[in-house]
Amino acid sequence: MSLVIDALSIRRGAKTVLSDFSMTVEPGRVTALLGPNGAGKSSLVLALAGALPVAGGSFGLDAAPLTGASPERIRAAGIAAVPEGHRVLAGLSVEDNLLAAGFTISAAEARRGADSVYGIFPELAERRKQKAGTMSGGQQQMLVLGQALIAKPKFILVDEMSLGLAPLIVKRLMGVIDRLAAAGTGILLIEQFTTLALKHAHSAHILSRGRLSFSGSPQVLIDDPDILHRAYLA
Repeated sequence: MSLVIDALSIRRGAKTVLSDFSMTVEPGRVTALLGPNGAGKSSLVLALAGALPVAGGSFGLDAAPLTGASPERIRAAGIAAVPEGHRVLAGLSVEDNLLAAGFTISAAEARRGADSVYGIFPELAERRKQKAGTMSGGQQQMLVLGQALIAKPKFILVDEMSLGLAPLIVKRLMGVIDRLAAAGTGILLIEQFTTLALKHAHSAHILSRGRLSFSGSPQVLIDDPDILHRAYLA
């Protein structure tokens, strides 16, 4: 089962931010989506999560269409987003943040999911009763990733996970991403640090001015960085 995006277009107000965008995210692979700020990457994540309407085209899991579906239905289908900005429910405890993210599964499943997240991030287990907003940025990002993992999704959309974090925390989080992909989860990785993204990706795409300008092997971009430079200067 793959996440298939076909000729997708997105508008925000009077501006078209994504035009005729097609891409497939395969299970068990990290698919990197690169491009300058304002290229439409975050809008794509919001649309795939059901938080932003689609102006044209479609997306879904193979033959199961999800275009126009609610965030709840998309999450239940197996797609979870890790949005930009370490967004946690600051006034709630770590554990309540995790359990709240399990709204598409039973309470018992959510608790099992939380235990699984604690196994990945022991720091969160130690702070399960602590208010999420009082943790460090790195710990909050662990929690946001944990929220996405709570219902064992088939696909995870990761938007700028490394933003503002120390290199050691980024290395730790990317190790988790690698292990998830190795276990069969499909990852859409949006990352400002292109070298980092290309190191972990199985395939790479460049989005420039709302349109796809490159699709291929990460090694091509590593060998010819001018392809990326041109996209960022367009």
